[in-house]
Amino acid sequence: MNIAQFAVPKLAQGGIILLAVISVAIADVMLKKAADQGSLTNTLISPWLFIAIGLYLIQISFFTIAFIAGWKLSIIGALQTAIYALVVLAASVFLYHESLTRVQVIGTLLAFGGVVLINWP
Repeated sequence: MNIAQFAVPKLAQGGIILLAVISVAIADVMLKKAADQGSLTNTLISPWLFIAIGLYLIQISFFTIAFIAGWKLSIIGALQTAIYALVVLAASVFLYHESLTRVQVIGTLLAFGGVVLINWP
């Protein structure tokens, strides 16, 4: 039996996408942490880089499952973009003390609004 034969409930689909997006967002934060090591050599041997690579592989696995099951690329792409923006913006504010402009906040809200509209029946 292959995975495409399984009916995956909407909540589970959302969970798989959420886990995939969180994996890649955290991987990007780990990649930034690895790059903060001061040189390319230090970055390439940093444990943060290897954690990032592992998380990227997890994200690829989740999306592969989604595509094999026949989920729509347009919806997955929109969800990924909106959730990714939220996670990375939160990480940049709380971990790196970067500030958000009003335009960035409005853009994030518009992205989520777009995801809602794309998924509207």
